[in-house]
Amino acid sequence: MHAYIKDYLNSLDTDVEHAVRDLNLVTRLQALHLTKYSFSSVNALQDLPLSTEPEQLFKRLITDKQGGYCFEHNKIFYLALQALGFNVQIVIARVMLNGQLENPRSHRLTLLTLDGKQYLVDVGFGVSTPILPLAIDQSGIVAEGMNKYRITRCDNIIMVHQQQPEEKYLYRVELAEFFESDCDIAHFYSHQHPSAVFVNNLVVSRIADGERFLIRNQSFFYWHQAKSLHTEQVIESSEHLYQLIREVFLLNVSLQSAQWLFTKIRSAS
Repeated sequence: MHAYIKDYLNSLDTDVEHAVRDLNLVTRLQALHLTKYSFSSVNALQDLPLSTEPEQLFKRLITDKQGGYCFEHNKIFYLALQALGFNVQIVIARVMLNGQLENPRSHRLTLLTLDGKQYLVDVGFGVSTPILPLAIDQSGIVAEGMNKYRITRCDNIIMVHQQQPEEKYLYRVELAEFFESDCDIAHFYSHQHPSAVFVNNLVVSRIADGERFLIRNQSFFYWHQAKSLHTEQVIESSEHLYQLIREVFLLNVSLQSAQWLFTKIRSAS
């Protein structure tokens, strides 16, 4: 196992060396990743080079705590599961938040086959990331606590709807053969094309213990599921943005970068 994968697994504060390689371990690692490593478009918005070569990728997201989006987070999780001996494959899905069937494949996640069953595993869909592996062998409901997902399967097409904490169509997955080269193309578009969402919008999110945190441009949102609490506030200054990014989202962003980001999102509003 590569040193950077060992360092990543150690950072999740769980004993993987002696753990049984089962679904409980995957679920635990998924929740820990979502808690510790935030989704972020900060680098894409600043037009920074985002290599997905493993050593550089792990350094940027895990060691330097710069955050990232699906092609970064889910590649890290895929490589970690693979190193632990799990049977995993790359999947690229169509994001369906707007409900349009012609949306391109632009979201990477992982197909896990375990004990003869298939699951979708995701650690990179922002504030709406499923918090546990989703069983996809047949249509049905996958639920854990106050989180509920509806899976609809027709042959090799799987549609994933979130029902709780709020109703939304997440993505459509067509099971096929995908390679890292397919991810490279979609990743390049997602962080380099002038009309790509993350090139034009500041999106930062984290999910932890029933709480969800989100920055969407100049707004900061907070949800507490058990208390049915939802708040929204305007980010009024670069100092406020800097404080949120570092203290709530645990990202290593400089004050200079926060100032640039604040000016960028304010001028775009």
